[in-house]
Amino acid sequence: MTNEGYALEGSRCETCDGTFFPGREFCPHCLDDGAVVPARLSQRGTLYSFSIIHAAAKGFRAPYAVGYVDLPENVRVLAQITNWQDLDLSSGMTMEVEKEVIGENPDGSAKESYAFRAIAPQTEGA
Repeated sequence: MTNEGYALEGSRCETCDGTFFPGREFCPHCLDDGAVVPARLSQRGTLYSFSIIHAAAKGFRAPYAVGYVDLPENVRVLAQITNWQDLDLSSGMTMEVEKEVIGENPDGSAKESYAFRAIAPQTEGA
């Protein structure tokens, strides 16, 4: 699965400049329903907090990690963290969005969604 150039799409209000994920039909800040446009969000953000899940819901395999990631557009996104076992996760780490298999659908097919990958400190500038 290729993730080069992968980014989340939310929406932005042209009246108050609020940005949202997931996208909205109207602005929940100023309530303008005619000024919301699609907005591509940044690929990188900062880990706000995380948790390791040891008792998985149906369709998921434990353990796995989830976290809140703050994007530069002032949006906080909750998603799985794919490489949590490779690094010592900590708040403030740089994260990058990617498309990933996060579980299994009832028919046995792969459940794909967005997820975040922690960027090791020595590779942040790469």
